[in-house]
Amino acid sequence: MACTCVLTAIGAADSAAPEATFTLQLLHISDADGSDTTALNSVANMSGLIQKFRAQYPQQTLTVSSGDNYIPGPRFNAANDQSLNAFLGRAEVGRADIAFLNAMGVQASAIGNHELDLGTKQLADMIKADRTWSGALFPYLSYNVDFAADPDVASLKVPNGGKAQEQPGKLSGWSVVEVGGQKIGVMGAGSPAFANITSPGKLQFKPALTRSEVDVAGLAAVIQKGVDEMTAAGIHKIVLLAHMQSLSLEKALATHLKNVDIIVAGGSNTLLADANDVLRRSDKSAGDYPYQTKDAAGQPTVVVNVDADYKYLGRFMAPFDDKGLLIPQRFDTQLSGAWVTSETDDNAGGVTVSGWVTQVRDAIRAVLKSKDGNVFGKTTEFLEGRRAAVRNEETNFGNLTADANLWYARQLDPTVQISLKNGGGIRSEIGEVLAMPGATAAAVLTAPKANAEVNRHAGEISQLAIETALKFNNKLWAFDVTAAQLKSLLEHGVAVLGSQGRFPQVGGMCFSYDPNRTAQTMDANFAVTTPGERIRSLKVGSDVVVQNGVLVGNAQRTFRMVTLNFLAEGTSTAVGGGDGYPFPATADFVNLVKLDTTMTEATGGGAASSSTATLGSEQDAFMKYMLSHFGHTAFDLKDTPAAKDLRIQNLSQRSDTVLN
Repeated sequence: MACTCVLTAIGAADSAAPEATFTLQLLHISDADGSDTTALNSVANMSGLIQKFRAQYPQQTLTVSSGDNYIPGPRFNAANDQSLNAFLGRAEVGRADIAFLNAMGVQASAIGNHELDLGTKQLADMIKADRTWSGALFPYLSYNVDFAADPDVASLKVPNGGKAQEQPGKLSGWSVVEVGGQKIGVMGAGSPAFANITSPGKLQFKPALTRSEVDVAGLAAVIQKGVDEMTAAGIHKIVLLAHMQSLSLEKALATHLKNVDIIVAGGSNTLLADANDVLRRSDKSAGDYPYQTKDAAGQPTVVVNVDADYKYLGRFMAPFDDKGLLIPQRFDTQLSGAWVTSETDDNAGGVTVSGWVTQVRDAIRAVLKSKDGNVFGKTTEFLEGRRAAVRNEETNFGNLTADANLWYARQLDPTVQISLKNGGGIRSEIGEVLAMPGATAAAVLTAPKANAEVNRHAGEISQLAIETALKFNNKLWAFDVTAAQLKSLLEHGVAVLGSQGRFPQVGGMCFSYDPNRTAQTMDANFAVTTPGERIRSLKVGSDVVVQNGVLVGNAQRTFRMVTLNFLAEGTSTAVGGGDGYPFPATADFVNLVKLDTTMTEATGGGAASSSTATLGSEQDAFMKYMLSHFGHTAFDLKDTPAAKDLRIQNLSQRSDTVLN
């Protein structure tokens, strides 16, 4: 039996229309993916506005997001700073944005394309609980994808139909939120275009994209199965969080589906507003709020959407009859619509803001002010550091940081010849991944955008970006390796493929490998049990080390290498290093020099003021290298696909030219 909580419509309601037996107050946001400045300036007032409206109808309110709750960039990266530990429990990129949603009481969210920009592992790290980090206090929903298909998120999957409040940090197709004694079904759906515009890993949003066009009928058929599951469970008030990148697609879905009452759109940053809504200067409505139409069964349904970056709170007062159908004649145009927030007054509109939101926001601002304006070099190109790239192939950023370590070590010891690091030690890109609102084509990768608030120009690489990308800031060690050891190290690096952190990024050498040949295996003591046959060519400078898979010359001749202390020693002094690299026990290193204990400013490439990082560390090396080489003339080498990589040649993608 429906609850008798009733909100009377204001205005020209049809007196002949049935009375509402339940009115849902739906509050919705999305797309905090444009301007960091606008989002940070608006988020506090947004939190107050949500709290104000929720307090007016505490038993009738549902608060949701239709996705793109964050985007990689300075605001996203600032949450990685240790000063945020006090608020996040455990600082990590993007977690401040999740903390905002938690504080505002979001009860469910769709997955947007930007949630996946850095891959599924990053999404999981942000939304699941992590020791003192609470994770997202709500589920992420998407019905038209199989979360079990991707090992990085499979453990977060829960069955459809659970209670949303019991699914914090989980993934599902649809959940139930109880509001005023009513069961509201909330479903998520993502655009099949995600395959083109983001990094979904092994997730496949159905149906498959054809010629860059979404099959509306096919998509509706997939979603309808979930809707039918809801109605079969006795749920007759259904909200679809549809991150489709295009309001026209969400409007089309509305007419193809049955029994969906409200579609909350996402990804197009489209402002729908009533004629009586107050808009920000220069903003214009793209249509009425809500957009009204009929579903495939001829029943009323609506689509709602507001603009991005916390500029507007969407509020829809949804009157339902005793059959669970919307009553359009009783829509309230005074209460429903786009409610503008303020960038200059946190308490505008007489609201009381969330103290948690303001504290996190102010901490983020402090990090941006101190670190995003501190510049170490320039680039005209996107520096590819995303997980799926650096763990699978050579990238321009992998080369750059490996070269930086080599240059840095040579300041102390000119005999150092080669550099080796793990791709997993690169935690993010430096630059922007731009999928424009409504885009279905591949995302545009650019150099870092400007940040006028801290006087950082486009293309300039900040301390914040470096600290985020090289988060672990490993120490650098130099020592001798034999030709045989070098081959074994590289065999290990390519022995297990498919986004493994061990995948090598190198400097001072180039090599080819055949992933179809026998991989090197080792026992628990890091002794090689099966010699690898994947390294086909290897050259250090002009010295040919491996040809046709066979060591050339004296296998015991040595090369001086710089690498990360993590790889060299792992987490203890036992045999073997981090990511399983077969280094000897620390006591057995030949001519070991730990740069963090021997490097001085005189040998470290510059005065103390030229870097903010610890001497002898990766960050220190990168900062000083960039200032020395690209402080005036920008780095300008584009990343290349695997078929054109020269330093690390995958022979399943290209022919071998290492020795040519």
